[in-house]
Amino acid sequence: MWWFGLFFDRLSLDVARCGATAPEASDAATASAAAAGATRPLAICDRVQILDADDHARALGVAPGMKYAAALAIAPALLLRERDHAGEEAALRSLAAWALQFTPAVSLQSDLPFDELDDAACPCGLLLEVAPSLRCFGGADALLAQLRQGLRVLGFSARIGAAPNPAAAWLFARHRDGLEADEARLEAALRELPTALLARSRAQRETLAAIGAHRIDDLLALPRAGLARRCGHALLDELDRALGRQPEPRRWFEAPECFEARIELLAQIEHAEALLFAGRRLLDRLAGWLAARHCAVRGFELHAEHEQGSARERRADTLLAIRLADPSRDSGRLCALLRERLAVTRLPAPVRALRLHCSEILSLPATSARLFPGTDASRESLARLVERLQARLGPRQVQRLALVADHRPEIAYRVEAFDAPPGSPASAPQSGPAGGSQPPVANLPRPLWLLSEPIAIDERNNRPWWHSALTLLAGPERIEGGWWDSSLVQRDYFIAEDERHALYWIYRERLAPDDARPGWFVHGRFG
Repeated sequence: MWWFGLFFDRLSLDVARCGATAPEASDAATASAAAAGATRPLAICDRVQILDADDHARALGVAPGMKYAAALAIAPALLLRERDHAGEEAALRSLAAWALQFTPAVSLQSDLPFDELDDAACPCGLLLEVAPSLRCFGGADALLAQLRQGLRVLGFSARIGAAPNPAAAWLFARHRDGLEADEARLEAALRELPTALLARSRAQRETLAAIGAHRIDDLLALPRAGLARRCGHALLDELDRALGRQPEPRRWFEAPECFEARIELLAQIEHAEALLFAGRRLLDRLAGWLAARHCAVRGFELHAEHEQGSARERRADTLLAIRLADPSRDSGRLCALLRERLAVTRLPAPVRALRLHCSEILSLPATSARLFPGTDASRESLARLVERLQARLGPRQVQRLALVADHRPEIAYRVEAFDAPPGSPASAPQSGPAGGSQPPVANLPRPLWLLSEPIAIDERNNRPWWHSALTLLAGPERIEGGWWDSSLVQRDYFIAEDERHALYWIYRERLAPDDARPGWFVHGRFG
């Protein structure tokens, strides 16, 4: 067995920083507003003290354990965010769902993320059993590199440790990033770790310091019975699990059936283009969740939450619903569509948070790579073009012609939205009384250009005449129908050629209705 322990030592900061926005807007004012929250020093606090601070804030003298009033005194531009326990747990669960693409054995881990400033364990890391996945990803080093790269894209940093059991991997990750040991070197590596890593409360940490047990090697030299009375059996059980002397059953994480993630922005955003950076973070999480489930999406909804005022001034979320031409889980493709949509979106009020929701999930197994492009390449390119046009212009603005099961040429097609689902009113074929649903097969070629209304033409010397005498080349093709909807037609169609060799599709009424003109008509032209 081989385990990776991922300790998110700056989880609170990373959750807050995920709401930062990059200056990707087209004008300087938008860029300045977008980058306002990202350039200020940031610190996480509770009601009394600073729990963590980013590098910018630490350079100004802000340190964990400092009263936040003192921190504001030495850094007036400091951006304070109260610790969001619910947001941290939601982010950790989202990361667990993302990590399922590497291994199905993912487990949440609780500990004291702020060491001596904490007194209650909370979820702050992940444990991954990766032995069955090593060959698939090219070995432990290659898999570790993909994990680090993916976490960097998502905006999270983690200390990662590796060991033959989960308890040891977690202790390595808590102590230092990149620490690992195999079965032969495990006990020696564990003996060098500080005993504070085993403490699960401030009282345990103080007891270990009082008896002079600073390293695990010191702890192993003490009598177990006395140590159990002073620190409890839980600490010894944890040590035995790390040494491989006691099994450690884990509860595996299960991804939710529907995806939903939320990011609270560091600063209110007034321009839609500045939401792309935070939106990309959400889409990267969605892509990882889909890869773990071997699924794809046909569409997603991004809700822009506005600052709420009084009860009378409550604003509904701005909804950005985006549809794809075909299912996909490519985050780059999803982000490109979001960029197109944001470019034409005007926000009615400043945005304080983004929420991504996706419930239309379809199965999409992995496809084999090809050395040469196949016939599907052009079809895929057309689909990508259509979905980008829909994202920019709106889903109802991109239309197509669809065949209808009717012999009458003017009713044998209809204009519908490109992504109209089968069975919808827009795409339902208008069939005759027999209820047939297949478009009829023409006996003669049909022209590409069909006139919106047939044009009546003359007859001279028993020949149809339109700008010149027309010569009949093929026909007749008799079309009769429409008696069931009071639009009866009885026509004989011909292909005709004029003196300049242009080809027309003409017809003659067999039995013209009382209100119709008898004779010849031009209905279309061949290219």
